[in-house]
Amino acid sequence: MDVENIFRDVKLSKTEMTVLRFIQNDPEQCIRQGVRAVAEQCYSNPSSLVRLAKKLKFSGWLELVYFIKFNITMPKLDVTNDIDYMSVQPEEALTPLLASLKQQRILIHGSGFSQLIAQYIYNKFLVTGVNASLALWPDYEILEQKNAACFDSIWIISKSGRSSSALNWVKALEGEGD
Repeated sequence: MDVENIFRDVKLSKTEMTVLRFIQNDPEQCIRQGVRAVAEQCYSNPSSLVRLAKKLKFSGWLELVYFIKFNITMPKLDVTNDIDYMSVQPEEALTPLLASLKQQRILIHGSGFSQLIAQYIYNKFLVTGVNASLALWPDYEILEQKNAACFDSIWIISKSGRSSSALNWVKALEGEGD
């Protein structure tokens, strides 16, 4: 995929296109070296690169580099073609699973886009009779102060597994089940 096609709606100068191609050629190097070194190698200045990122609707330089790295440079891996990705279970196997879930008190948390998935799971659990609670607080400590009830399991929904909210929850829960 080419950066010209991705950002075709934005009028870019030759220097800006040079910078985008430079990032596309080696995003890891751009991350390691930083904005100043990349600006120097592209005969530009750091503030121009930050303005380029803002012009392309990114919050900053690193977000632009990571976008190019993960969405343009790295090939998309289609994990759904992997045989071990997902297997369809027979309907008979779902009945005991649902019965065991109905015996538990489950807390579900997600933040950002993962919050939508957490809310979807929560709504499905409500319809099927599972005792679930939805926590939209950023920190587990807030919930712990407001709620004295214990949960049998806590489901933390996160696409990357590295979001600050998910990591804060995991840190807060580390000593809980002992």
